[in-house]
Amino acid sequence: MNECKMSLFQNPIAPQRNPQGRILKAATLTPAMEVTPADVYQLITCNEPLRLATLQVRNAADIRAAKASLLPYVTPCGVFTRRNCRSLLKTSGLVVVDIDHLDSLQEAEQMRRTLFDDPFLCPVLCFVSPGGRGVKAFVPYRQEHAADAAQNAAESMYWAMNYVEMAYGGDTQDKPTGKGVDTSGKDIVRACFLCHDPEALFREQKKPLPCPINHNL
Repeated sequence: MNECKMSLFQNPIAPQRNPQGRILKAATLTPAMEVTPADVYQLITCNEPLRLATLQVRNAADIRAAKASLLPYVTPCGVFTRRNCRSLLKTSGLVVVDIDHLDSLQEAEQMRRTLFDDPFLCPVLCFVSPGGRGVKAFVPYRQEHAADAAQNAAESMYWAMNYVEMAYGGDTQDKPTGKGVDTSGKDIVRACFLCHDPEALFREQKKPLPCPINHNL
């Protein structure tokens, strides 16, 4: 099976503006390099600048704005020349699933292990999200015999999200607080912010989602 590769973009994901609305730093529109899940694991577990940026984000009054400004990000679904769907060069064989708005860092750490050990998902990488109250999982899927690689990736993301909602809904679904799977972005160019997690979980051997995916999930 071919090595998974994705695009790494430097921060910021959106233009940085002063209080008067003047752009201080333009958004990064083109990737810095191609990376593998092993590269991402090395970055989030060992990179000192990323550790310091993660601390800044978690101490910020506006975590959403801070991560957009301070953190690099990847496009787990594949390699792009620019961050838009039309600029896809190749799919990675991975989709990203986010669980957000958990009650504590401890709960996020427990969910990181739960997702990593799930025999159906078998993620290649799981780590606690920038705010410390969520988890990101890079989930493999089968690419063989797919007539449309981009559509196959989008559908695999949709069903992976559905599976996590069903499998862990009792623990992660809480509509009044917004707790649960983040389904806000299902396009293949969906960005995944990177942050320091020294206890991130990584596996060399990936086990793709069964094909065909059960559309009755």
